[in-house]
Amino acid sequence: MVVAMILLLGMSFYGFNYATSVSKNTSPKKTLRRVSGNDAKAVLSELKQDFEKRYGSYSKTLLQRGLDEFGSIDATAIRMVEASQAGRSFVMAFSGYSVTVGRGNFFNQSFPFEVQRILNEPMQKLLGITLVVRNAAIGGIPSFPYSFCLEHFVGSDPDVLSWDYSMNEGSSEAALEAFVRQSMKQLPKRPMVIMLDKNVRRSKLLKEYAEKGWIADAIAVGRKENVLDDNTLASLKPLPPGFQQWDEFGAPQSCPGRGAWHPKRQEHSMIGWIIAMHFVKVLERAYEMIQNPNARIKRALDLKTRVVFPKALSTMPDNEPEVNELLFGHKMPGKESYEIKDLSCRTSFVPATDESKTLPSIVVSGFAEADLDIMVDRTEAHYGHGWVLDVSKIERDTKRRVEHCGGLGYIDMKIALYGIPESGKLRLWLPFEGQSHEDHSHASDDIDAKHWFDDLLFCEANEKRPDEACKLDQDMLITVGGVEVSTLHPVLGAAEYLKRTTCVNVGIPQGAKITKLGDVKTVDGSPLSSQDKRRMGGGEDDKVGIVVDVSAKPKVTLTGGACCLSHIVWEMH
Repeated sequence: MVVAMILLLGMSFYGFNYATSVSKNTSPKKTLRRVSGNDAKAVLSELKQDFEKRYGSYSKTLLQRGLDEFGSIDATAIRMVEASQAGRSFVMAFSGYSVTVGRGNFFNQSFPFEVQRILNEPMQKLLGITLVVRNAAIGGIPSFPYSFCLEHFVGSDPDVLSWDYSMNEGSSEAALEAFVRQSMKQLPKRPMVIMLDKNVRRSKLLKEYAEKGWIADAIAVGRKENVLDDNTLASLKPLPPGFQQWDEFGAPQSCPGRGAWHPKRQEHSMIGWIIAMHFVKVLERAYEMIQNPNARIKRALDLKTRVVFPKALSTMPDNEPEVNELLFGHKMPGKESYEIKDLSCRTSFVPATDESKTLPSIVVSGFAEADLDIMVDRTEAHYGHGWVLDVSKIERDTKRRVEHCGGLGYIDMKIALYGIPESGKLRLWLPFEGQSHEDHSHASDDIDAKHWFDDLLFCEANEKRPDEACKLDQDMLITVGGVEVSTLHPVLGAAEYLKRTTCVNVGIPQGAKITKLGDVKTVDGSPLSSQDKRRMGGGEDDKVGIVVDVSAKPKVTLTGGACCLSHIVWEMH
């Protein structure tokens, strides 16, 4: 079984292109030369003038309607100052749906890269740092399960993190609240939050989080429906350059993605300018701080303290308690505070900043050996050899259409594990990746899985699936730690796509046992090779984990829709 080789094949062009570009651009090679005094003022003045020329008399109204600020400008400025003092890049990571990807346009015309084009040179001149922008959005995926895997998608170093709620996740603020809490836990810098949305309930939540000091800084950014209408556009005489050719996509007419819900080229530019103008104020303040060496600069959030929150402000979805605890946090003993526990995630969705924590990295056996490119159609014969890395027909067909247009620069792709009854049993081993277990009250050699793991979720790819397609809560046989799971409950209020729930709570059943890596065996009883043990747990025989077996029930067919595992998420105790 050459799992490592297939892992590389699964990443394909898309994953490696993104991972490589990230690794090359996260830190400047040298300290860049900074301007001073009047030259700095001139740089900022020129940016403001460019914005006013672009949007004319509507410039002020555009910012008033399109931008809400929460928390402190100083808090964001301090992030820039820290980057300048450390001689590192300032990292903005943009996540979300196809709106953020830039469908209908070239990838490099999406608003995240517009922000980079506007701000990179001024940041170099004033602070001596480069601006790294990662557009890690994936078409159609909700904020969960995406947000369980933030480091996989955006890396561990973002100073700023965004999500696009503008059209896909209803009016509830619950998913945003969980997203914010997960980002504060998973990402070391506890990044500033950008929300592409002006929903009243979600904006109110960001405001309250900022006012109470649970986050330091955030902004909500509007789209065209928030800032102008056809009558306003018609009334602007002469029409400012930023609103000209307003109804034109950036990609050729023959290319896919030209849906009415996707922003056109000039709207992407407008969103980028709105965000950039907020950061012009931040840049100005950061420059002032650096020019005053006697000023005491203190972060609004202490990164050395544990991440704790109060009880969630939003209405909890009607889930099992352990699911809501995973989303929003566990109540700490004797306190009114809630703490997010350590999570692990495996997914082969791209873009990705890592090449190791993908789905094949936890496969013990039952994985089909194949050297097929991800763009090659899988057949019944391939599925007969085991579970396969695959994408949906719609996903592959769309990618082929995009490739006919030269690819448009897109790097996102929803690669997942698919299986049918003929694929047999897929065996996984999920390593314990939490803090040292010596902190707990039970013995370190305790094999009770519930003393090591709190919860386990399976998610399927967010895609249009027929009703007869495999349903995670009905059509799979799952054994966790040697105990068969009798009931699986769909996750509600998050991880829903086209009214279909995409995640189920598998849980850790009573009586489940952990297994050390050195004792893990394949379904046919064979021990793991040294190569497989290095892939799965660094070769440490004493490393603790839990064995999970998955198979499709007899009713599942490839034509009807195979069982799909896109994200496997587990929470440490």
